[in-house]
Amino acid sequence: MKCKYLLFAVALLFVACNEEPNSKSKEEETAPPEEQPTVVDPEEQDVPDEPGPEGCINYTLTYAQMANPERGFYVQKYYVSDDLEDALDVSTVTNDREKNHITLYLHSYYLTDYIASDIDPAFLERLDKNMDALRKGGAKVVLRFSYKSNHNNKDKPWDATSEWANKHIDQIAPYLKKNADVIYCVQAGFIGSWGEWYYTENYPYNPYDDDEFEPYWVIAEHLMNVVPKDRQICFRQPQFKMRYLKMRGQEVKPLTPEEAYKETTKARWAGHNDCFVSSSSDVGTYHVDGDREFWAEDTKYTLMGGESCKECEYSNAPNAIKEMEKYHWSYMCNSYHPDILTSWMASGHYEQIKRRLGYRFVLRWAYPTQEPQAGQQFDVQLAIRNKGFAAPANKRDVELVFVSVDDPSKKFVYKQAEDPRFWMGGELHKCTLSCTLDAAMNGEYKMYLNLPDPYPSLHDNPLYSIRFANENVWEEATGYNYLTTITVQ
Repeated sequence: MKCKYLLFAVALLFVACNEEPNSKSKEEETAPPEEQPTVVDPEEQDVPDEPGPEGCINYTLTYAQMANPERGFYVQKYYVSDDLEDALDVSTVTNDREKNHITLYLHSYYLTDYIASDIDPAFLERLDKNMDALRKGGAKVVLRFSYKSNHNNKDKPWDATSEWANKHIDQIAPYLKKNADVIYCVQAGFIGSWGEWYYTENYPYNPYDDDEFEPYWVIAEHLMNVVPKDRQICFRQPQFKMRYLKMRGQEVKPLTPEEAYKETTKARWAGHNDCFVSSSSDVGTYHVDGDREFWAEDTKYTLMGGESCKECEYSNAPNAIKEMEKYHWSYMCNSYHPDILTSWMASGHYEQIKRRLGYRFVLRWAYPTQEPQAGQQFDVQLAIRNKGFAAPANKRDVELVFVSVDDPSKKFVYKQAEDPRFWMGGELHKCTLSCTLDAAMNGEYKMYLNLPDPYPSLHDNPLYSIRFANENVWEEATGYNYLTTITVQ
């Protein structure tokens, strides 16, 4: 039986060697294709939902592109160990946001010169500086650490020993904790070229038996211990999570809503696909029984994103959109693979994909308590359509905010129990937000819906609040979404 799998492994190796998934280096970074004017794909035309109660407030959808936190196309940057002066600056983050609606970066840190030594403190200081630039500019980051950006024999070893990799994880750990607020997620990294857990020198290559996987779990479990508990760790293939669950005596089943967003390994173990729609198997991303079905369900509650690596018959935009819907894509490289991105622009689908990566919340209607009274319970029923591919992956606050029309310094904020991580992509979510109005309230108040970042360092920064895709609701100065004006008796 093992012989059969060995033959399969040889075939898979042949595919991987002839369809190199990520054979680009820092010197080969590709500029994003030039974007075209906004086009609304006929397939994306809005289909109205059922109307709300009589007397409800209706809202108008917008197709405008907008910068929203923790979603969308990302900019990839490489930081190497032999150029410690290269760092991110705030003006770059601000410019990317204002011109291209970028709120995400993927920072690939190459520890090449430290493959058998401690990381230079200057390298770690640069990491910290980059995090601060992201924070000031209103963006977050996908982090990956690795040792080599190719798998040429002359550049062996392609990764560090487990002993050194674990030392490096310990050195990086304090910076992850300090900067958790601007970390979107962490890709597993450390093993193999590009940190993709494939071309490796110090771990069993193309593991088959449990004992061959075990060295990988040493790194995975160490990362689980040091990455902030409210952040997910993304692995290159679904087989890794499936195998890990089996080896640790758990059922190999996708997450359920009850299991989602806990601090368990199962809830925090996510995925990334760096050869999206690049072959029938996404260049070996899928190659074990049930892995597609597993990821399709599991990614409802875990992150999915990445890049493509070559154009092929599967790369056409309609198929890519179907795959993004199926696997709940939240983020994607804005520059790779350029042939695929350019083809999406040519077919008129790029703008739709840009709008729909991650979440895209649209207010349909609101129905507030009629004749609200100070000191009494107030309710507002909401209908929210998520037109994106996915729900938010990280925790997000929901607040009802009331601001006096006569005296804007009078503001009342009521935090809600709603969790937008369950406002699923492609679905209509109905909910009722409730509070007891302050006894001191009297007169006209503007009512807002606010979805701020829960981290205190970001909570009051409007750049980190979620903007709804409606006309005339966004208040840029505060990050609030205007619902209506009420008169409190």
